[in-house]
Amino acid sequence: EGRFENPSEAQIGAWPAIRAGQHALVAAPTGSGKTLAAFLSALDDLVRLGLDAGLKDETHLVYVSPLKALSNDIERNLREPLAGIRSELAARGLPDVDIRTFVRTGDTPAREREAMARRPPHIVVTTPESLYILLTSRRGRDMLRTTRTVIVDEIHAVVGDKRGSHLALSMERLEQLVSQHQQTAVSNQQSADHQGSAS
Repeated sequence: EGRFENPSEAQIGAWPAIRAGQHALVAAPTGSGKTLAAFLSALDDLVRLGLDAGLKDETHLVYVSPLKALSNDIERNLREPLAGIRSELAARGLPDVDIRTFVRTGDTPAREREAMARRPPHIVVTTPESLYILLTSRRGRDMLRTTRTVIVDEIHAVVGDKRGSHLALSMERLEQLVSQHQQTAVSNQQSADHQGSAS
């Protein structure tokens, strides 16, 4: 409300589906706020979670772009709204929520990749090829298994070629990884509840 006069049509159309946890395809002209439409709900979830229980060092959002330069731009463009969120929280006397992002592409130095594996960011910004590499390593899978939201930007750039097929396969693998993690978490919780009731 402080930065924009009104939401765009793309945002108004997309937000109800995104908030309901549905898959959504947002098709609109350049500059219509498609990427913000996708990010805003996930950022809201992260802030609310941070205020309720604090943010653990685990990945919640994976943003995939077929263009390395766009990945770097997105990470830079997230800094301002994330800083704005922290300022707004402080102005309201609420606890700070530090949402961390990390860009993982083929250009990411090994020491930074190592740091990301040790302390997973809340938001991973990556390319289809780097997502595939993350899914083939144990540490990458460990980091990605807590993912709640995936944003694929500029999908039209890959949908008709081998990169698109490759990305579709990675998305299936990621979905299966997250599903297995959620089933394990529920199973562990039920086991803990059962032990608690038995004692």
